Amino acid sequence: MVDDAVRHPIIVDTDALIAVANTELWSRITENLQLTTTNVCYHELKRHVREMSEYAPEETRERWVHGGSKRALKPFDDGDISFTTVPCVPRPHGEDAGEKSLQTEIEQHTELYRFAIVMDKHGRRAINRVFADAEETTGKAVAPTFLLYLLLDEGKCTDGQGDCPGA
Repeated sequence: MVDDAVRHPIIVDTDALIAVANTELWSRITENLQLTTTNVCYHELKRHVREMSEYAPEETRERWVHGGSKRALKPFDDGDISFTTVPCVPRPHGEDAGEKSLQTEIEQHTELYRFAIVMDKHGRRAINRVFADAEETTGKAVAPTFLLYLLLDEGKCTDGQGDCPGA
């Protein structure tokens, strides 16, 4: 559901969604975590599905991006799963539009977010500066693998079984 304006404490960018959607733990993430993204990231995922071929050769980046984008979109369109999309105003454009949209959203609603899941190290730094400059917030920008640690912390996977990363 696009633009449903429910903000969960975890916000995720496009590349991070693709990365975790391509893991074997994606179904556990969708069943156990509540995530938010921006309309910019949502539309980037849709564009990847439209422009990248599902018939690209196995193990290519194009196929990985297409498949991950397609899997990442499903929970946002499923009313039974708590994944939401919020509007970003003003809407950024260009290469890093998804990351910029997360930064804008966090600047406008800092107190609502605990974690920003961002693939790009520079994007994490920029968002961490926003969190650091805000008063009374403990938010932090982290890498996509952090979602797997949240599953481990919630007891939804175990590292002893090899189905979740260990500490």
